[in-house]
Amino acid sequence: MKTIQLATLAAACTLASGTLHAGTSVDKNPAPKNAPPINVESVCDCFDAGKVTVSLYGAGIVFDSAPIDDALGGGIGLGYFFTDFAGVEVDATWLATDSVLHNFSGSVVLRYPVKSACLAPYVLAGGGYETDSVQQWTAHVGGGIDWRFGSGPNCLGLFADARYTWTEEETDFTLVRAGFKFNL
Repeated sequence: MKTIQLATLAAACTLASGTLHAGTSVDKNPAPKNAPPINVESVCDCFDAGKVTVSLYGAGIVFDSAPIDDALGGGIGLGYFFTDFAGVEVDATWLATDSVLHNFSGSVVLRYPVKSACLAPYVLAGGGYETDSVQQWTAHVGGGIDWRFGSGPNCLGLFADARYTWTEEETDFTLVRAGFKFNL
């Protein structure tokens, strides 16, 4: 019985692979002899390695507990990608809480460029320093999406992200950013 099962399995594999008779095979997509290679151009080169990015954004901060009111603000960021998939970013954000909150941070950014759509979802993690009525160190983790309008001179586009931030002394918070991003 085992011999019949093995023979049936071998016959099914042979038919599935396109072999009809011993030594005869069927080529389902024959290519012409000496056909030139097909060069497919990248739709978007905005996410290539070695690019410096600039971000200008609006921001919102949502605190975990009530003593500090949620606030709006804005900031600027600079990034550099060593590969298409990995880079670093530094940013400075100013938020209008009871007094102006100054948030400076650095992040490691891992992204997955989808060049056919000119967008790149990403995750980030890092730390920073915050000054207000209290000076404190912070740590954060988050994610977002970077979408470019096309491979123009500076690859202008939009981005949005959110990060959760842990603080040393005051309440933890979520920072949401959205704005413009371009390459230098």
